[in-house]
Amino acid sequence: MTKSRIVIVGLFLFLIMICVSFPALAQTEEGGKDVGILVAKIIMGFSLSLGLAGSAIGLGIGFSALLGGGQENFFKNIAVALMPSTQGIYSIVVLFANMGGFEVDSYATAGKAAAFGFTMFFSAWFQGVVCAAGIRSILEGRNTLANAMVAGAMPETYAVFALVMTFIMK
Repeated sequence: MTKSRIVIVGLFLFLIMICVSFPALAQTEEGGKDVGILVAKIIMGFSLSLGLAGSAIGLGIGFSALLGGGQENFFKNIAVALMPSTQGIYSIVVLFANMGGFEVDSYATAGKAAAFGFTMFFSAWFQGVVCAAGIRSILEGRNTLANAMVAGAMPETYAVFALVMTFIMK
């Protein structure tokens, strides 16, 4: 098992442990609020963290390839290296769009956040890999900027699908 898989599984197990072990943190009132609100907030925070972490990883991969091309090619190819940053922005949008959903239907909000977070993480990560390959092919003279951007946009489509689904799901 690779280190990245171990980290992902460990984070997921940590999240489950928190959800199961700490129902006392639900801040229940005498009326008895549901522990689902706490679970939804934890999962939404975890989802935001996954989206931002995926963007950071993707940007790191893309900019590593960009910096390998030298100073003369930096500004020519920077648009390709910046492509994974959108998943972090989408994660923030989903957080703010679902802030009112915690009290209405906390479990649906948690489900949307969980599916969305993993999609953002992996699409940003692999978008960075694709963008780095596109930058490398541009620097070797085998590809154009337009081709690299189209290839980099393919993982982005799944991030957009996930973003749209969070607004469609009820």
